Parts: sequence; C-alpha cells; structure tokens
Amino acid sequence: MPKQFPGKILQKAKLLMPKVNIVMDMSQYDMFRLCEQRYDYRYNKNKTLPDKAKPLDRGTLVHLICEIYYEQLKIGTKYQDAVNLALSKAKIFGAVSTGLEPEIINRVIEVMEEYFDHWRVADQCFQIVEVEQAFMYLLYEDDEVRIHLAGKIDLIISDNRYINMPWDHKSYDRSFEVGRMPNQFKNYCYATKSNYLLVNKIGFQKTLKPHEKFLRIPLSYDHLILEEWKANVVKVIFHYLNCVAENSWPMNETSCDKFNRRCEYYEICDSSGGEAKLYKLAANYIDVEPWDVSKALRKSSEVAKEVEGGQQIQDR
Repeated sequence: MPKQFPGKILQKAKLLMPKVNIVMDMSQYDMFRLCEQRYDYRYNKNKTLPDKAKPLDRGTLVHLICEIYYEQLKIGTKYQDAVNLALSKAKIFGAVSTGLEPEIINRVIEVMEEYFDHWRVADQCFQIVEVEQAFMYLLYEDDEVRIHLAGKIDLIISDNRYINMPWDHKSYDRSFEVGRMPNQFKNYCYATKSNYLLVNKIGFQKTLKPHEKFLRIPLSYDHLILEEWKANVVKVIFHYLNCVAENSWPMNETSCDKFNRRCEYYEICDSSGGEAKLYKLAANYIDVEPWDVSKALRKSSEVAKEVEGGQQIQDR
C-alpha cells in the first residue's frame, strides 16, 4: 500500500513545488482555439511552410506611421512637424522593405496624409497616455498555476469622457462591421481596467471620402462581459495544460478550411498514419525560432529597424 502522509506534510510539499507559469498572447490563444493540433505544429514543434523573409507589410507600415505621429504629439511636437516626421520615416523604411512595391508605399503615404488631415483637430483634443504599449498581467492564480496574458496596445488615451482608453488601429480595403467579441479587444480592456475600447479604422478605398473611410468606432464592455471572458479563458488554458500533460493535440476538422483559407498544415493532417505525417513535416516544413512573446510585443519602429538590418520578422 502507498504510504499515507499527514496533511501538514502534504501541505508543506505543495508549498515547495514550483507553480506552473503560463504566459500567452492572443495570437497563441486564438490559434489554440482554432485547432490544438495546429497550435502544436506551430508553437511546440516550431514548424512552418517555407516562405520568403517577411519584411514590412502595409499594415506594419501604417502602424509605424501612427506610432511616430502619436509619439510626437505626446511630447508636444507641432502637428505639421509630427506629420512630416512620420511620413519621412515611412518613406525610408518602406524603401528598405523589398516586399513593398513603390506604388504601395506611395499609396500608404497618400492615405495617411488624408487621415492626419481628417483627424487634425480631434487628435489634439485628448491626452496621449501611451503609444504601442506592451503589457503582461496576471489573469488567474491558484495553488498550482499562474496564468499571464500579454499584448501590445496601439494607443491609450484619456479625455473628458474616458480614462486610459485603449485604441486599436485597423487598416482595411473592404468595409467590415466591428463587433465586441474578439479576444484581443477584451484582453486590452482587462489589461487597462477600461470598460471602453476604440477601433480606429483606416480605409484605403479610393472611391470613399475621408469621413466615410476614417472611422472611430467605440465599443463598451461591462463588468459581466469581461468576467465571463476571463472565466472562459481560464477554462481554455486549463484544457491547454491537459494537452501539454498528455502530449495530445486533437485536430479540429472544422478549422481545416476557414475564412476561405486552407490551414498550412492541411497536408499533414490529411495523411494516413503517424509515419507519413512525420515524413511530410520533416520534408515540406522548415524549423523556425521558438515563439518569443517579448519579440511579438516590440514597437513597430523596432520591427522596422530589424527589417532595415536584414533580419526576418517573426510571423504570427
């Protein structure tokens, strides 16, 4: 029979055991929710399809321009000087990026000039608290586990209505409806202890006027919504811990073709038997660096400097 230990000894042993610390950003969390097997291939096995190094894309360039512009406004730089600096930096970094054609860079510059002019007055009527602010906070803790969530908020502002309100910049070509459900948005609100978030839509449509394509959509989250979200995240991460403990990552077949896009690991999961899967994983996929949350939380300007130095951007 196994030896029975007194309650005090068991309690002491628990105190001596280190807690499991989980740090996850919403890129990881959302992929795990899509498919546990896909998460395993990307974040545990660190495998991905061969691809060219990814330099600046259009969205990163837009974020870079916004970062420089709002940083300058934050320190009191005059409007036109802030605009000129942001756009001149964008031209330099855009030219360095071999992945962007000159016409795309010029279009980004043109759109952002329109954007700045459209919001010129509004942008000088609030206090800029932080620009591209990285964060990590403790979401949940018990005797055995600590769960931390991380992220990076494009902009945090305060005015006569909102305190520490997070903003998320979204560049787009086609109109889309903004909803409250994305985990990213709720994570931002929980991190900043804000019940409000603003989606800053930056449209690239040539046929629309500025007031039609530059939209700022406020979203509200009451306490019940955020606490329900927290409880759900905790349950999901405990499921993740079970997957880790059992080294078992089930396939979610409903995510093989999602949003008109086939999963990059489809050919592996569609193979017969473990040997075939391992062969295809080794033959057709490459190793990438393990996912580093701290790198994912870098400012756009830091990412751009890496591109300028010829380093590959870690993919999401």
